[in-house]
Amino acid sequence: MMKKNINFVIIFWGIFAICYSRQLDLKKDFSGYYGVWANKDNEVVQTKKYTLIFSRELGKIRAILRRNISESNLTFSEFVIGYNFNIKEKSYKKIESTESKKILLDSLFCLKGGKLELRLNSKKQLLEMVEKIEVCEPYQMLVAEEGKIGKSLQSWQLGTIEHKLDLNDFWLEIGTNKHLYIFIANPNQLYCRAARIRSNDKGSVFAQNIRLMFSAHNNETTIYMNENNHEITSSDLKIDNSLFKPNVCSFEKGGIYWSFISSKPDTIKLNGCGAVYTFPRPSLNDKNRVEWFKYRDY
Repeated sequence: MMKKNINFVIIFWGIFAICYSRQLDLKKDFSGYYGVWANKDNEVVQTKKYTLIFSRELGKIRAILRRNISESNLTFSEFVIGYNFNIKEKSYKKIESTESKKILLDSLFCLKGGKLELRLNSKKQLLEMVEKIEVCEPYQMLVAEEGKIGKSLQSWQLGTIEHKLDLNDFWLEIGTNKHLYIFIANPNQLYCRAARIRSNDKGSVFAQNIRLMFSAHNNETTIYMNENNHEITSSDLKIDNSLFKPNVCSFEKGGIYWSFISSKPDTIKLNGCGAVYTFPRPSLNDKNRVEWFKYRDY
């Protein structure tokens, strides 16, 4: 009888250990996923709240936004909005999700040897980290003043901004220390973009590696991803200060130069090619800035 009881206890604790181990795995910290990841045909931005995916395959480029949700110590991912762009036909089609429920984030991603394995449509892609993102609590950002314009421009772009979440009038931005992402979808414009950006006291240099644009404003139809996306999105941007021209638009081979015009403590104005761009300093009570990222020097 004693032997049977011992065997039962061993089996019980063995099952408990397996279940508890699985539970710990599901509760694991996903901060190691946060960052910009890329390979030749894919780019992923993973934050605590969102997953933005650009993926090229068979003459098409997909832009997909997913939302991450924590429930009962588990992290789920759900489809928000997405479009399929046909490169040859210069056309696009809205993606209708076939998911019946949320999926575990682990079923979409897996870390393998420091790389991110993306599981999209039953296919696997390995992506390398291009830039680490550190999600943090809101903090007071730099005031714009002489000698700190570049650092202010860099830090003020950091975070996730939910401008509009109506699926018929959608606008979300994600800014990291080195990259800018945007997803806009409304009756007059569809604009999904990935770009590198660097700033100094003369202004900012902006270079897009992915541009998916259909605009009724100027009839633009652009479907573009660099041939080797990883090579470009992971490379540095070289700034040539002689190319900053505050009075004219400056399109250069290495990027678009947004030139410094003027500043006040809480605003910076740049020549944005066709318009003056006014950048405000984020406030701690900004309700649209739903994620804050740590500042890192280039």
